Amino acid sequence: MTTQELEFESKKDKMRLKAVDKEVRRLRNINRKQSAKLTKLRKALLFQAFFFISLLLVLLVKGMINFSGNTQEDGINPLTEQYNQLLAQQRIQSATLNLYRDSLSNIKNENLVERGESGYKYRIQIGAFKEIDLTEFADNLGTINQETYDSIYQYTLGKFDEYEKALEFWSNIKNMGFADSFIVATKDGRRVPLHHLPAENKDEK
Repeated sequence: MTTQELEFESKKDKMRLKAVDKEVRRLRNINRKQSAKLTKLRKALLFQAFFFISLLLVLLVKGMINFSGNTQEDGINPLTEQYNQLLAQQRIQSATLNLYRDSLSNIKNENLVERGESGYKYRIQIGAFKEIDLTEFADNLGTINQETYDSIYQYTLGKFDEYEKALEFWSNIKNMGFADSFIVATKDGRRVPLHHLPAENKDEK
């Protein structure tokens, strides 16, 4: 080859090297941009995954998602069901309290029923029952008295003005087999505990 041909080939090689070097730089630049895009995309995917997992956990905690296999028509989520149960219990308790309040009011009224009596009276109680009510036999009870106290039907015998007479009668009643009988006292028609009796009455015992 001549000198000119060698120079021409040399120039061609240099041009090829420049072209290859330029292409390599271009490819490197593209690769760098794609790597940056992949990094951003990876970060975005990780953020979305973290967001959806966090949202799922929040929904699970709040009971808005139910994985029990039931559809919305088949059941209510646990928190709603628990709320409804508590609400129902509260309503039942409120109704029960109202019943107790009315019952206590009735008991108070029954305890204050006027008997049309004055002073102390004493009777011998021989029984007290919630279910046994002999009101319909009132005309046939004779000397047996039926009274209501604390929503319980109570049956007494006799009515004495003097505590000493009531004690004597009570002793006879116990001997007849009413071992659980006891004396009940009233003042002006209202029932009172025996320990509230005046001293002069207790002295008669």
